[in-house]
Amino acid sequence: MTSIKLSTFMTLFNSKKTEDEKVDLIQKYIKSEYVPYEKKVNTANAIADIAYWQTETQVDGTETKSLHVDSTAKYMLTCMATVDLFTNIERQKKDGKMLEDFNLLNSSGILDLIVQNIDQRELKEFNMILQFVCDDLITNEYENHAFISKQVNRFGRLIGASIAPVLESLDMEQIVNMIKENVK
Repeated sequence: MTSIKLSTFMTLFNSKKTEDEKVDLIQKYIKSEYVPYEKKVNTANAIADIAYWQTETQVDGTETKSLHVDSTAKYMLTCMATVDLFTNIERQKKDGKMLEDFNLLNSSGILDLIVQNIDQRELKEFNMILQFVCDDLITNEYENHAFISKQVNRFGRLIGASIAPVLESLDMEQIVNMIKENVK
């Protein structure tokens, strides 16, 4: 099946008189082939990367990421990923246009019709993978063991950064002499 631009699809959809004609049009652009597992996983990871992380610029100009869940972004991204994965409808790929496309599809009821007409096993698998990715992210980044592990690593880096200049300023002979004096 060839793809269709969203604007062209919308014109065709709005020209249909009955619900049956609208559903027939949507079914014409639903992908019938299996979407590979790795593509679903990559898409789920991309959604989690946007919806679960907040990037902050530090005083020294470096950027750090911190866990910050944005469920509304996750919802919109999931809906648009569903359109991308399971239909031949081409959305606008320009920055800032995803929300515009989402509002267009959602307000017209097309998004609901797409979801209803997709192979439900495929949709269920994608949603399950997305949930796994998000659950794993929370487990790996937020729970107690992750917090303790991060603090131990941070402490180790801090000690390493603090003691490295002192060790570099000493030569090996001085270190050996200090050890010998303290062993006596």
